[in-house]
Amino acid sequence: MPLSQPDILIAGGGVTGLTTALLLAREGASVLVLDRSETGREASWAGAGMLPPGNVQLSTSPEARLRSLSHSLWPKFAADLQELSGIDNGYRVCGSVLLFSSHAAAEAAAGQWRKDGTNASVLSGSQLNDHVPGLNKSDAAAIFLPQFAQVRNPRHLKALRIACELAGVQFREQAGTLKFTVHGERIHSVRTPADQFTCPRICLTAGAWTAGIMAELGVPIPVKPIRGQIVQLQVARLPFECVIEVGRRYLVPRTDGLILIGSTEEDVGFHKANTAEGVSGLLDFATSLVPELRDAEIARTWSGLRPGSPDELPLLGSVSGFDNLWIGAGHFRAGLQMSPGTALILSQLILGNSSPIPLEGFAADRFRNS
Repeated sequence: MPLSQPDILIAGGGVTGLTTALLLAREGASVLVLDRSETGREASWAGAGMLPPGNVQLSTSPEARLRSLSHSLWPKFAADLQELSGIDNGYRVCGSVLLFSSHAAAEAAAGQWRKDGTNASVLSGSQLNDHVPGLNKSDAAAIFLPQFAQVRNPRHLKALRIACELAGVQFREQAGTLKFTVHGERIHSVRTPADQFTCPRICLTAGAWTAGIMAELGVPIPVKPIRGQIVQLQVARLPFECVIEVGRRYLVPRTDGLILIGSTEEDVGFHKANTAEGVSGLLDFATSLVPELRDAEIARTWSGLRPGSPDELPLLGSVSGFDNLWIGAGHFRAGLQMSPGTALILSQLILGNSSPIPLEGFAADRFRNS
């Protein structure tokens, strides 16, 4: 099907690209999303949908500002998506228990959350048992974040795609390698093996593949794929209803009896696969923490490629050297979590407006001399 020349071309149809496309289309822009494969099928789809809380007014660090902005947007955005698409993306506030190696570490973590304006309480043994009755470490140091939420990634991506289509966003999947014609500091056209587009504004949101696209423009960026494996269990009765986090590993319960166990961090290039070591390590983690899960059925396993940057923060905003190019990539483990805030920032910048939060710490060229 022939595609019309868009006002804005978005390269990368993951959660950030789709959300940005939707916001731009709502503002009356004609938007085309190009994707190397299928929209919403890479890291955005593969994650566990964990949404930590934040406070926009009190957040100070770059990570906290973007996390908090997104946290403030999630409830209404989820409701709007359901109204538009008819799909419940599973957004719900479930709370999260964070386990620590010592009570001093738990107190320090709770203090930092409170400093950033987030409700966090240190749990006693009986309180921890109330949240996770079957926990094998009932005397562990822990804090509770009551505003922590979750969303179901595949449902959210499906709802986003439908909402974009209803808003008039065009799509070209299986687009192949992108080539660019540059005149001075302006990208004049974007070519794929099948099409050529002349578009005033371009936004790169291609996750772990963004570095390859930027290399075509002569701009190296240190974003690379970091594989994460997840195991999904099925239980007849949920032994807990909140998220459980231990460092970078977690258990995420769904209301229908599914529990996600994640996740590994592996620098293996663009190799997406599950391994015996990765799966067994996740199962050992889950069953040692909640022994009742030894009787759970393994529903499925999968892996995804997170776009990692050296400081684990995204490259976000305009790209120096170009006057019609923006980027939103390198979110590492927080792509879906931060997608509403990232998309709001990108859409406003692309439309010539200011960002709703300061962008210090996110500059696309901050690694240039490192």
